[in-house]
Amino acid sequence: MGSRIYEVEVLTPVVIGGQDKLQSFEFIKEGDFLRVINFDKLFEMSFTKEGLIDTITKALETNPKGFKLSDVIEKYAIDIERCTRYRIKLDGVKNLQNEVVAFIKSAGRAYIPGSSLKGAVRSFITKALKDPLLKKYEEALDFAYEKNLKEKNPRNKIDPKEVDDKPEESIFSQPYFSPFKFLQISDTDFVSYEKMFGYEIKVMNICDGKVKWYHRQGNFDDPQSGLSIVAEGISPKTSLKGTMKIEDKFVFGSAVTSGLKDKFDGVSGYKDSVEFLTKVINSATERYISKEIEFYRNYKLIQIVKEYEKLMDILKKLAPNQFLIQLGFSTGYCSKTVGMYFKKESFSKLKVVDSSSKIYPELFPKTRRIIFKNGEIATIPGWIKVTIG
Repeated sequence: MGSRIYEVEVLTPVVIGGQDKLQSFEFIKEGDFLRVINFDKLFEMSFTKEGLIDTITKALETNPKGFKLSDVIEKYAIDIERCTRYRIKLDGVKNLQNEVVAFIKSAGRAYIPGSSLKGAVRSFITKALKDPLLKKYEEALDFAYEKNLKEKNPRNKIDPKEVDDKPEESIFSQPYFSPFKFLQISDTDFVSYEKMFGYEIKVMNICDGKVKWYHRQGNFDDPQSGLSIVAEGISPKTSLKGTMKIEDKFVFGSAVTSGLKDKFDGVSGYKDSVEFLTKVINSATERYISKEIEFYRNYKLIQIVKEYEKLMDILKKLAPNQFLIQLGFSTGYCSKTVGMYFKKESFSKLKVVDSSSKIYPELFPKTRRIIFKNGEIATIPGWIKVTIG
């Protein structure tokens, strides 16, 4: 099968953070907008603005947190449009922090990397595996738990990041022989800055059965006392396109590669590799959304329950060439792992294997990241609908 055009429709704000964070001296808040400054352009103006560089350098060295770029712009009568990198709207952000999570960009333009979408596809395919295959992950955890309990030398303990290496290789083979080599996904086209917004994200933490909001100083009842993470994201209703190639070998395998067709229960009636892929992903999505609805309903976060019910309605109306998936920053443990199937005993073992992480066997994960708008709970990040042409 040759390459096909795929289209992404953003359903809830998508945040894919690179390594960069915008520091407070790099942007100016203008009402409901955030203006990001191009310092190369700003410094070019120093030829006609005597003392400009010295003023900025001295301020950043002596009082970086108190530095206000807007004061410098005003003092030196700088045409701000000439040194603007871009400007985005803040979508109901009440608490702008000293740094903003920057969306990944190429040549200054945002896009969804093909690697991010493919990574999400792999995660959801893994969640859809038949029970005997999912069991391999628990068995690998059991082995790591027993070994790490007995092993006295820390160097000989199994690294938590390597626990799933054996089940991954057992199910999907080594990279050269993996069926995923027959799935190729390109980056999307670029996103216009009119479709980019700043979003406020807070961390919900379940403490003693009650909803709290995380802050470095503790967990609070009032969400406004919780820590705010502000991030650049792609707004809902945005459409982006890329190319995707799904070879038949992805499903049926080859002389040296096993395909995926026998690794799932209840996946049948597909006419080609595209329908196979969408059926597998959507089966995992349905289970995932159902569990999240149950979780949020239990803690009475009705707005998020409604958001997930909307997603479930969309899921049930998809065409055979469409799938629903979650990707990106702040989407959480359940989105990226098979951990949503683990029982309490498994998390008790994971706590021993991964002693550096905060794992609570009674309820794990007990945190979720939620997007706020104008101080109110709004939605969850990262959901998209993908249509394969």
